[in-house]
Parts: sequence; C-alpha cells; structure tokens
Amino acid sequence: MAETNRLPSGEFYTWDSTMLKAAEKCPRYFQYTMIEGWKPHRKSVHLLFGGHYAKALDRYLLMRAEGTTLDEALEFVIHSALIDTWEIVGSRDGVPIGRPWDSMDNTKTRETLVRSIIWYIDEFAEDTFETVILPDGKAAAELSVTLAVDDGILLCGHLDRLCRQGDDIYVSDNKTSSSVINERFFHQFSPDTQMSLYTFAGHAIYSIPVKGVVIDAAQILIGGTRFERGFTFRTKEQLDEWYESTMYLI
Repeated sequence: MAETNRLPSGEFYTWDSTMLKAAEKCPRYFQYTMIEGWKPHRKSVHLLFGGHYAKALDRYLLMRAEGTTLDEALEFVIHSALIDTWEIVGSRDGVPIGRPWDSMDNTKTRETLVRSIIWYIDEFAEDTFETVILPDGKAAAELSVTLAVDDGILLCGHLDRLCRQGDDIYVSDNKTSSSVINERFFHQFSPDTQMSLYTFAGHAIYSIPVKGVVIDAAQILIGGTRFERGFTFRTKEQLDEWYESTMYLI
C-alpha cells in the first residue's frame, strides 16, 4: 500500500472497498496484504479477466453516453481490449516481441473475453437504463470518487456509471463468474461493502437519491456467455448502519 495513504503515525486515512473487505475478513489478513504488501506470485485470472471486461464496458458506456454510435464504440472497445491483452515478452534488434495473453485457464481466455464484450453489447443494445447526465453536462460514467468523512478519513471508489430507469437512479456494476447466475448469486451482495459504498457515494457526492446497484452479471462458459441482471437495494437506514459500522471498523 502506498505510503501516501498513511499518516505519520502509520494509520491509513484513505480507504476503498478492497481495504474494507480485507479488514472485515481478518485483521491478520489485512496486516499481510495491506500493510506488509504480500501478494500472490500470479494474479488471479478471475481478477484479470474481470478487470479487462469491466474496462471495456466502462469505455463503451461512456462513449455511448457521449453520443458515439454503437458500431464505432464497439469497434473501439474491441480494438482496445485486444491491445490490452497483448503481452510484450521480449525484443529482437530493438523490436518488441509479443504474444496474445495466455490466461492459463480453459474458460476465461482472450477469445471468451472478446466474445463476452460483443455479446454484452448486443444483449443490452436497446437497454432501458440510461446514463445520468450530471449538472455540468458530463455523462456520469467512469467516476472516480473521493469522499471526506469523519476523523479525516477519505472513502474512495470507482463507479462504472449512474443510470436511470424512470424516476429511479442506480449505480451500475458488471460482474463475471464461472458459476450459475441465479437468485443466490445476487443475494451475496446484500449486505456487501462494495455495493453499500457505491450507493453511499452516489448519495453523498452527487446529491442523487441512489436506490441501489443494478448488477449485470455474465456467466463465462467455454461455449458461450449467459447474462442476467439483478439488483441490490439500500435504504437510508441501511446506509446509516453501514457507515457507522464502517467507521467503527476503521
């Protein structure tokens, strides 16, 4: 963890959902991962795949909200995803030598990544959820937020976008899984620190009555990708309780 996130006393003052979940899991785990910086030798393929997938859809949703045509946005995000998943492994006579990303996984591969991005865009091409336009005229997509709370603490996060359906406003988030996407899958996000932080930030920073998070989940299979949409809601009372317990945890 970067030293800029810590006070001279050693205390952290900047907290995101990853740090909060580590602290919730186990104080010793938090010490090893966040304080001492221990990491796996190889980053999880699920995190890498999910990161590439979310980055592509973030780009797509922002471009569409800014008026880019579907075909232009699709071409751009696929081209970008192919570049992002091309690994430089050396050089010969000063010329870089590369190869396609090898996930070392049968299901979450470069091919299934590109397929899933294309199929998601096709699945939700006529989506009834519209990206919120903020008062300054900018689309509420790819939002990095920092919220000053009590005791000099900063809560930070990245919101894919704020979206609207009728009078209801949600944070939207994309998830990938190798497991079946069903009611039990969505139930794991109630309660969930990441989703609560998203909703809390939407309320506090943008003064928008965010109802909860709409989760677009993709089940990645060797022969296809299945999509399901689910919701996790937060009342004001639930957010107040989450904030109180979070500050106690910190």
